[in-house]
Amino acid sequence: MRRVVVVIVLVFSVTLAAVVGRRMSTEAMAVVVGVVCGVAAGIPMSLLILAVSNRQNARADLNGASEQARAGYGAYPPVVVIQGGSPVPSQFAPLRESPPALVYDQAPRQFRVIGGEED
Repeated sequence: MRRVVVVIVLVFSVTLAAVVGRRMSTEAMAVVVGVVCGVAAGIPMSLLILAVSNRQNARADLNGASEQARAGYGAYPPVVVIQGGSPVPSQFAPLRESPPALVYDQAPRQFRVIGGEED
């Protein structure tokens, strides 16, 4: 039963590819082939990265579990850093002045429209 389903799906895929391929232009077919080849080229690298990262995670888990077992305690307690409150203005501290406002040239701007009609 499974073999029949695989054959039917394979025949359907080939027939669909032939029908679509005859109706597509050469440029559109080149784009489709480029996309398929790009995805196919990326799959081995993705699998390689996945395998390496899984191996490193497994090693880290083993090393972390053995270190915790030797030390006899779990994770480190959380470290909370609280920064001091806002500074209180005192009579001895100089007042901070706001930066001066930007002064723009008041000359009118001139624009040149490219591609517009000549007057």
